[in-house]
Amino acid sequence: MSIPGEDTAKDREGKGEENIEGKGEGDIEGRGEEDPRNDLKMNPKDVALLLYRAMMLPDGEVFPQPDQPKYTSADYTRMACHILFCCKRCGTCCTTGDPIRLRPEDAVQLAKHLKIPLRKALKKYTVPDPKRAGVLNFKHILPCKFYDKRAEGCKIYSARPWSCRIFPFLGVYGSSRQVVVNPSCPGSVETMTALTEAMEEVRREQQGYSPSREEIRRSKERLRSALESI
Repeated sequence: MSIPGEDTAKDREGKGEENIEGKGEGDIEGRGEEDPRNDLKMNPKDVALLLYRAMMLPDGEVFPQPDQPKYTSADYTRMACHILFCCKRCGTCCTTGDPIRLRPEDAVQLAKHLKIPLRKALKKYTVPDPKRAGVLNFKHILPCKFYDKRAEGCKIYSARPWSCRIFPFLGVYGSSRQVVVNPSCPGSVETMTALTEAMEEVRREQQGYSPSREEIRRSKERLRSALESI
């Protein structure tokens, strides 16, 4: 499942880099920053009810328009998990991620964030992915150059790449037909446990009830809204 910029500004070279690399604990982005998912304000049972209804009919029957994306039950489960996920700030993904991939537009955002020309950001921080044409990788990983262990935060949180934004659920890891839980991510395990328990409760309560096509459509759209928070 995937969701679909060049910087021409000639900002002073080095200015942004010095600020980023020299940030102290109190300046780390994301430490106190609100996660957009918080705007959904939903508990596991609410999300489980949406997921239960969303899986009642395939997307082709609810969104017949050819230009509408079609998602599977596994995709909707990923969306539900993304809504519920709460990062525990353990740093595992930032210190063990290999590779950390960037789209071209991620590199543009990084350059703007660091206030340096795009060509310099590309040269200093990225290398072409040897396995995927048009995809870039961060140069400095294990741990990621932009992770601050003391502050347990990302120095470029608002400009972090797509692969970081969709972790640990919205990307397809291993199999497109099932949701893979990363055991090294405590927030991932906690999320799936909470959703599984809530789904069992919802199934018991909803037994014998058939939601209308409109209820199913609204449930699917509510889960799809999770993609807007990325």
